[in-house]
Amino acid sequence: MGIGKTTLFLRTEKECSQGKEVKVQGNLRVTVLHPLSFPSPLEARAGDKLKVSARLFPIRDFRNFKGSQLADLRKRQRVHAQAVAKSALLVERQPTPDRPSLPRLISSLRRACERRIQDHFSTTDRTALSRRGAILEALLLGERGRMDQTTISSLQRSGLYHLMAISGAHIGIISFLVLTILEVIRLRRRPSYVVLIVFLLFYASLVEGRASVLRATIMALIYLSGKLLWKQVRVLNTIAISAFVLLLFNPFSLFDPGFELTYAATLSIILFYPRVSKYVSRLPLKIGELLALSLTAQLGILPLVAFFFNRVTFSSLFLNIPAVPLVGLIMGSGFIFLILSPVSTGAAALLAQGIEFLIDVFLWISRLGDAVPAFSFRIPTPSATIVVSYYFLLLILLVRPRFKGQRFLGFSLFAVFLAILITHPFPPRSSPALRVTFLDVGQGDSMLIEFPGRKKMLVDGGGTTDSSFDIGEHVVSPFLWRCGIKKLDYLVLTHAHPDHLNGLVAVARNFRVNEFWEAFSPDNSPAYEELIHNLASVSRRRRVFRGFRHQEGKVTIDAVHPEESAPLSRRPDNDDSLVLKLTADGISILLAADIGRTSERVILDDRLVVCSQVLKAPHHGSRTSSSAAFLASVEPRIVVITAGHRNPYGVPHPEVLERYEAAGLLIFQTGRDGAIEVTAQTPGLRIRTAASEACPD
Repeated sequence: MGIGKTTLFLRTEKECSQGKEVKVQGNLRVTVLHPLSFPSPLEARAGDKLKVSARLFPIRDFRNFKGSQLADLRKRQRVHAQAVAKSALLVERQPTPDRPSLPRLISSLRRACERRIQDHFSTTDRTALSRRGAILEALLLGERGRMDQTTISSLQRSGLYHLMAISGAHIGIISFLVLTILEVIRLRRRPSYVVLIVFLLFYASLVEGRASVLRATIMALIYLSGKLLWKQVRVLNTIAISAFVLLLFNPFSLFDPGFELTYAATLSIILFYPRVSKYVSRLPLKIGELLALSLTAQLGILPLVAFFFNRVTFSSLFLNIPAVPLVGLIMGSGFIFLILSPVSTGAAALLAQGIEFLIDVFLWISRLGDAVPAFSFRIPTPSATIVVSYYFLLLILLVRPRFKGQRFLGFSLFAVFLAILITHPFPPRSSPALRVTFLDVGQGDSMLIEFPGRKKMLVDGGGTTDSSFDIGEHVVSPFLWRCGIKKLDYLVLTHAHPDHLNGLVAVARNFRVNEFWEAFSPDNSPAYEELIHNLASVSRRRRVFRGFRHQEGKVTIDAVHPEESAPLSRRPDNDDSLVLKLTADGISILLAADIGRTSERVILDDRLVVCSQVLKAPHHGSRTSSSAAFLASVEPRIVVITAGHRNPYGVPHPEVLERYEAAGLLIFQTGRDGAIEVTAQTPGLRIRTAASEACPD
């Protein structure tokens, strides 16, 4: 579940379209949109038979240069297709035999647990789950969809977000709680292991068998089974067998970041904990043990976190020390709450207040490192060479010394590669000529402009209208990181519609920005307010209107539209879009944003010089733009259309495409060709797309 949406994973039997019925077998992911109602209007259980009226979409990734992890994610989830239903009313439960089954019973129990949390942890107006309730739901049931973005960002910065995904730490906490209870009632050790195995199987089913839960549960089950069969169990053999079982079930797990992080952390703890713990063993209250666990786990996962999530977090080294036992206390109290709530509402309400206090303390701990930016920061994607070198030198530290000074040399080399990992690249990549990359962000605009040298500009950041997917965090930022970009010299917002603005919020949060350009500002826009908040440290904000000219090396940037007028803050409008013209070595590129025929006529009437070899199609190639007179004035040779594949708006419009073809233009579309890179190099243009080989003009 999420805020304003519910995701269903279905095994399909048949598909009906235009009166035709076809038998289809496969796994379908359906996103059901609904108002911000509470609770979700859908009450489906595992094993229910559903009829869903939805729009089916093929699995298609955002195709940008240097690859993407989204396609691999869908393979790991074994999703063959996806669909969107616009209302919960379009989901009908079909009659099914009411035979009792274990999956249905467990699913019903999970729904009951969710309702108990909702009853005691809702907002004051009872229209949504409270922040504390969302955290408790994540800790107990593995459901993170109702956590707000502010909380998620705070936990990610602190390095404590891993505690929200039910994994090894949670299974360890649960095992400790169960074994403690069984020890209190004086149950012998071997029967206790049997009880724990049964409980872990039940709990894995209760949290719907998520990948992180399965990994941790299988590792625990194999270890406990070994303890039942033999007196001694080698942990390395245990994790090797668990990895084999998981890969046998789904070979794509090998490329799952969660899989790699789990085993990297576990191996690192096994290999380095005995060596590290002896230096901190004298610390009181078992702080030394927690510190050694946290440090050795971080040693194992640091390069993988940097590679997959572009984040380096040092604050987790010390924040894990109070956070892990606190999470154990919250989980233990939460389980007691779930058992107690149907028995005594008053006692459950009293316990809920205590749990809320503990969660508030946990959130306070997660914010302790915010005052020191060096404790957590984002970095470009490190190369495989850097990652492999880091692990090689880390393992060298385990080798018994063969000559004097070997340990010092090993630690020195490891420290050097650690420094390289967290500070690369130096310097960022340089461009020999003006280069513009039109990113594939679905239905929206985002363009990276690389000036000759090292300076970079990003124009717009894409975005979705319902905020169901963060384009800036999951598409634009990863692309910039893969290009080795640490900072943006210029960030430009052409106008404040969601498909241009929303992605910039994450970009401004993830990158240092020197200057922010805009024309008009929107009224009452939460996304814009968050963008400005993230730009608090920007060195300069500029209003850019017609007549503005900026020289960046040999590249001239001219603002063609709009004209300055009052008020500067107004309702976003396509015809107020900021239009920029880039010129270098006699080659011009016109970025026409979302202007329509009205603005095109104003530009023509004022006889502005807009002649350009490359035109970014106005308003995604809609019918209300790209008039014949405007095209005749621009005289482009190439037109780039930024529109989503099979988008619901019908752009580019067939009439506009015919007009482009009649003018003899070379047409590129991000929805068809993926990202499109245009390099203005003398004596002409070089075009490269993510979907094909480079083709010179």
